[in-house]
Amino acid sequence: MTGIEGRGFLLRVAPDGPWAGWAGSRFLEEGLASVHAAPGRALARLMNLVSLLPGGFGLIWDHPPAWMQALPAESRQGWWEAITAIPRLSLHLGPEAAQRLPGGAFRGWLHTPEMPEGSLGEHWRQGVIGWVPRPGAAWRLPDFGVAAPGDEVPPGWLWGEATLALSALSTVASGEALIAAMSEAQGAAERGLAQRLAAGAWVELPFSRKAIGWRLSLVGGTEYQRAGGTWPAALGQLRALKALLQERLRTPIHLGACGDFQVAAQLGRQALREGHPWRASLPLPPAPGAFTPGLAADARDAVPLEARAMQPPAWPETLDHPPVVLLRVPAVPPEAGAQTLLGQIEPSPALRWLPPDLPPPGPFDPDRPWAPAASFPFPADPGNGVQRGLFEDLG
Repeated sequence: MTGIEGRGFLLRVAPDGPWAGWAGSRFLEEGLASVHAAPGRALARLMNLVSLLPGGFGLIWDHPPAWMQALPAESRQGWWEAITAIPRLSLHLGPEAAQRLPGGAFRGWLHTPEMPEGSLGEHWRQGVIGWVPRPGAAWRLPDFGVAAPGDEVPPGWLWGEATLALSALSTVASGEALIAAMSEAQGAAERGLAQRLAAGAWVELPFSRKAIGWRLSLVGGTEYQRAGGTWPAALGQLRALKALLQERLRTPIHLGACGDFQVAAQLGRQALREGHPWRASLPLPPAPGAFTPGLAADARDAVPLEARAMQPPAWPETLDHPPVVLLRVPAVPPEAGAQTLLGQIEPSPALRWLPPDLPPPGPFDPDRPWAPAASFPFPADPGNGVQRGLFEDLG
């Protein structure tokens, strides 16, 4: 991975190929004739692909391979657990595929129009799977982009990810410095990829030049509001910047939120180190001088759920996919509590619950630790909610 810093933004690219990608599950059965050998070979094919993509790979389970149905239940469950344990791989399922899921400790994203209910809702509230609101037929992949429409999802790719702090948006909005950095990084990646393809060091997944774009992601929504920024102004500048980047780079631009703690902290340290004007939106020492990941409150802080999951009402028309929100709670939330929460944060982001038996995701920052699970407020549910006593920890 290569990191390139600019004034108020950070680029992450691969030196000799795409930064990230996604594809449907059909490619897992191509050339795999033997049912008994298919699971191992498909797993190796996925691992080889993900190893080439530092930004990760999204596997969309749209066409289950034929050999999957021939496997015993235990083998299917073990295969699901194995692929979701691959670093930087994310699994995406529709409602039809999700109904046939086996048990197990695998992770994935469920794409449905409404909140999961029944057995799927129980898995969701237990933190086994995440939920992505899917209003239409398009696959909107958190932390990646939007897949091309069609009965079979074609492979899609990203040259890299450009992350900018919302507080620096007025400075970056001209686009010239950002375009220059993205063009140089894209040219270097294209030359490296040409050598890789000539040497036969690519995977068995077709690469299309027309299907590759960039991801533009955002951090520091909390600091932006603290500094007096308004969402309508930010939305207008983001739409204009996205249109300018698409016109000048001649590639699709996927606009979303960045939940990476390290990237947000790096942009905050840059603002303080170089004395940028937007450093005034950062907290004063001894608090860490880092921007908050994404658009809402920091997932590591013990603040109400609504503050951690909130997003401005007009974001669905601007963002290409919903922001990812991790909600740590002191117990598995009841269904009524989840419904109450969703009624307060319309429109809903992509939600994943983190009950106390699930560890929070890394990397862990010694300057910004996760608050204990017991200190996080419970969903506001008058029937089943639990309100902690004021002096409960002093007994």
